[in-house]
Amino acid sequence: MIETNRVARGLFAFALILSVSSGLPAIAADKSLTPGAKPGPAAPGAKPGEDAASGAEVSDKVPYTSVRDVFSGDKTVAGEPLVFPRRNESIKSVVVTLGPGEATAWHQHGVPTFGYILEGELTVTYEGVGKRVYRKGDGFLEAMHATHRGVNTGEGLVQVLAVFMLGDGKQPTIPEQAPGETREKIQ
Repeated sequence: MIETNRVARGLFAFALILSVSSGLPAIAADKSLTPGAKPGPAAPGAKPGEDAASGAEVSDKVPYTSVRDVFSGDKTVAGEPLVFPRRNESIKSVVVTLGPGEATAWHQHGVPTFGYILEGELTVTYEGVGKRVYRKGDGFLEAMHATHRGVNTGEGLVQVLAVFMLGDGKQPTIPEQAPGETREKIQ
């Protein structure tokens, strides 16, 4: 139960960050759950299972006028399983901006990292995996342990919202050597 609550808190915070940065409507807390995570009455004085409670619950299930799935999954782009930190959990989000032709340094992420392309085009080369192209509106779970770098391959700026799910004393970005003679070659 503790792990589920930790994941839920992280996903709620991530959804809030994404809604604010992407211009989507902000989300509100789900007041249908009590502190013990048990369903509470959806209408004052109603008991769970009564008609008044179920009628109010149905109307509360659609709080948005428009929703578009961005990402859903449990594996990174490199096929790594999603593993959340267990201690000192926190979330850090940044917007990375690269000019045309500009590239990041080679690096890894030792923590789950969600990326969302706010604008432009980014081509990322992953060691042992190959290249992937991401465009405005694309969301992805970034590789954690595959060395990679991104290059703006578009004509204008590229902006990437990166959300790091930190903990266990790990850093969001770990500098790495470029693949070469001492490292596995890029496919």
